[in-house]
Amino acid sequence: MQLIYFTSLTPEEYLRLGQDISIPVPQECLHPSCRVKIPPEKHGSYGRNVITPNSTGRISIRRFYCPYCGHTFSYLPSFCLPYFQYSLRVIFLNLICTFYKRVTWLETFIQAKKLCLQRQHRQFYNRRFLCNLNRIQMVLRTLLPRVELPQENDSKKGAQKVLALVLSRFSQIQTFSTRFFAQSNHSFMAPCTLV
Repeated sequence: MQLIYFTSLTPEEYLRLGQDISIPVPQECLHPSCRVKIPPEKHGSYGRNVITPNSTGRISIRRFYCPYCGHTFSYLPSFCLPYFQYSLRVIFLNLICTFYKRVTWLETFIQAKKLCLQRQHRQFYNRRFLCNLNRIQMVLRTLLPRVELPQENDSKKGAQKVLALVLSRFSQIQTFSTRFFAQSNHSFMAPCTLV
């Protein structure tokens, strides 16, 4: 199981610090079916690729083990999404450029930064976001109770409005992603079959 914790470090700083990063140690098991008030124990770490506009590298992800239930979980920094190599910033930038029809700017940016973000990758992110639009709106209603969400029949216009809402109501995309995960126990880009 992978969990997200908020960090103000950039992926480049995280990569440079390596094992010297202070990761918050939970005071209870974070597995939803356990939640026993016994602090989990450190259970090693593993390497994970992170691709950003400025760098590509392997960061260390801390694992924890609950001595009560036996579940293990990993603590991902907030600039990562579970099961995605590209950083949250790259994925969100792709969504913004696509739904606001700035694709030529995105392609220029990708070439300038020498990113290997292929067209098929970008289309996958866009389809996944559109499939998750209803779930994202549901969680946004919980996070922002008085917010008015789009009632669009056109999913692309609805996606534009949701992205605009995320940009205006959250200080940064990492804040939205972390709060979304804490509320729903899934990433906003997780497959719809998980819910």
